Amino acid sequence: MNGFEAQLKNRILGVVPHGIVTTADGQLSEWQHYEKAITHLPHVKAAAPFITTEGMIQSPGSLAPVLLQGINPENYPSSDLMTETVGRHVLSRLKTGAFNIILGGALAERLAVMPGDNIRVLVTEGSRFTPMGRVPSQRLFHVVGVFDMGSPVDDQIALMNIDDARRLLRYPADNITGWRVWLDDAFNTSLISQSDLPESLVLQDWRIDRGELFRAVAMEKHIMSLMLVLIILVAAFNILSSLVMIVMDKQGEVAILRTMGMNRSSVMHIFIIQGLWSGVFGGLLGAIAGLILSHYLNPLLNLIGLNFYMAAGGGGLPVDIEPLQIASIVIGALLMSFLATLYPAYRAASVRPAEALRYE
Repeated sequence: MNGFEAQLKNRILGVVPHGIVTTADGQLSEWQHYEKAITHLPHVKAAAPFITTEGMIQSPGSLAPVLLQGINPENYPSSDLMTETVGRHVLSRLKTGAFNIILGGALAERLAVMPGDNIRVLVTEGSRFTPMGRVPSQRLFHVVGVFDMGSPVDDQIALMNIDDARRLLRYPADNITGWRVWLDDAFNTSLISQSDLPESLVLQDWRIDRGELFRAVAMEKHIMSLMLVLIILVAAFNILSSLVMIVMDKQGEVAILRTMGMNRSSVMHIFIIQGLWSGVFGGLLGAIAGLILSHYLNPLLNLIGLNFYMAAGGGGLPVDIEPLQIASIVIGALLMSFLATLYPAYRAASVRPAEALRYE
């Protein structure tokens, strides 16, 4: 579940803006004046001017909706996933006035186009009224590259130069949608409050469009955690029931030890240690076996002929091992094992020697 969430986070939120600082009406003028204030926001590691809008792309044989992103390649950080995937040399082909465009791989496949082909981009935001009615703004673009993130964004996003996007949308010369911000962690958007932003600006983060997907993944992780707790509780109940049977079987021996001077706390310690041994041995053995299985999961699946091409590039099931989570699970299992020993140990310490030895 951690690997699946991390893959979604990297492959989707690596392309979708973590946040866009803009105005309420979706256009920001004199955006250069806000650069210093935005780059100094908490958890912001980079920022760049940005234009985004929804539109349609038409090829000779197909038509598809698209989310257009107008960017300036020179302002993109080198650590950006798009820069790493496409390459700086491909992004640099998005020059002002060239009307070049980069498409997602799935989108290019649906449109049946490849680098070198021309496509028509249509947007309603820059439409105008004519004697023939309302006509959307449109322009021919030249496909110069294709990217493949291994996620749904491959079928949704197209990149173009920010000045070309401005001309397509008929924005004023100094207007953009807003500042795109890269955060140190995409999940830190909730830590940026309105008081941190310059006056009259708002932060539109990825949760508006992608929040439901990650909330669903978080709910699945919570359900998996509950299932894991129930499994450990069943195992702890087995410790409790086995110890109760041992106490009932060993009442005579316990009574003899009590008559020889052993106090109640020592009797309790004996059964607590016996129960904890099962919990410690099983918990540590299970943790080690689980780590080994997780680490070699994909080779083992390939060995038995089960191939899962879920990771980008067909690398198999994504695995993300978090030591703190593993430690908390092991400690929780040991704690449940300890609690399971308390009642049987108390029962053993409460044995009355006279009654236990009456029929011996």
